[in-house]
Amino acid sequence: MNLKHENPFLEKIKTGEPIVLTEYGPSTLFDEKLLLLLDNLTAFYNISDFSSVFFTIVKDLILNGFKANFKRIFFSENRLEIESGADYELGVRMYKSFILSGKSETYEKLAREKNYFVETRIEHNSDFIEVTVTNNNRLVKGEMQKIKTSLTYAQNYNDIMEYYIERGDNSEGEGIGIALCVILLKGEKLPVENFKIMSTDKETVAKVKIPLKKH
Repeated sequence: MNLKHENPFLEKIKTGEPIVLTEYGPSTLFDEKLLLLLDNLTAFYNISDFSSVFFTIVKDLILNGFKANFKRIFFSENRLEIESGADYELGVRMYKSFILSGKSETYEKLAREKNYFVETRIEHNSDFIEVTVTNNNRLVKGEMQKIKTSLTYAQNYNDIMEYYIERGDNSEGEGIGIALCVILLKGEKLPVENFKIMSTDKETVAKVKIPLKKH
């Protein structure tokens, strides 16, 4: 077990205690923290070769949570109703342009003020590592439909570029991210059914479970 020293995760990894990270927006510091955690975790369970893929999957799920929370701030600022079909289609096109402009970075402070957070919880033992990413906003109908479509069609692809060319969603980026997670899991011969996205009245939850015995 080649673990890095002097970091806040070692004891929780050694004892099997769940690890929880809560953030309000993306940052280089958070990326470094997440990379350190997953590097140490995969080293402890002797699957270091999976670390980079694991980081890509977990980071994408977290970014989807940030984008979903920021989207609600954007809709509110532009007086658009996210529950309305017409407003939703217009709003997501505007929001994509907003993201591409780089201005969404200013929303971290607003998300913190509104307590729109993304919580990443990692449970682990010798049998599995399970990551649960929760953002405290529920999915609306348009979002859920796009997620279901991405999950379904991604299982027919082995290459993310091929998926993007044939099925790229012009309105938002979440579909591509979800497809990437599915394709990466398939590439590692891990069960795609272990990747789930659910929504309640108050939150959205993405789960991915990595069985260690079969990896």
